[in-house]
Amino acid sequence: MFINTLHFLKKYTKVCVYLSTFIICLYLCCVGSLVSDEKQSAVELDAVLQHHQDMQEKLAEEMLSLARSLKNNTLAAQNVIKQDNQTLSHSLRMADQNFEKLKDESDRLEQHAKKSVNWLLWMMLIVVCFIFISMILFIRIFPKLK
Repeated sequence: MFINTLHFLKKYTKVCVYLSTFIICLYLCCVGSLVSDEKQSAVELDAVLQHHQDMQEKLAEEMLSLARSLKNNTLAAQNVIKQDNQTLSHSLRMADQNFEKLKDESDRLEQHAKKSVNWLLWMMLIVVCFIFISMILFIRIFPKLK
């Protein structure tokens, strides 16, 4: 498609050169009436036509270089966008995996906390009862000295 556009631009500039040449010829033919003036005007016409043709060729080359640079910039932007999309999808996958792992670990920690509280509570109750009973026994075994 890009190459077709370049060929179209080249053909379009050639047509413009031919049309401008034809218009200038008609104008000079209508204005100049003398034979000597016609020779001089023909030389001037050739110079003007050559100048216009050179200008149009330069413009066509400039348009082609601009079109090429636009194509290169577009391709570079496309590659950058593809890389950004890949990075973003990878980041989303990693975030989902981390969320699932965090959820699993949170559930495990919650279950562990519930188990350890029950176990710790019973252990503390047993220790307190043991200390209470041992204090009563200590008081009974060693009465107050008088």
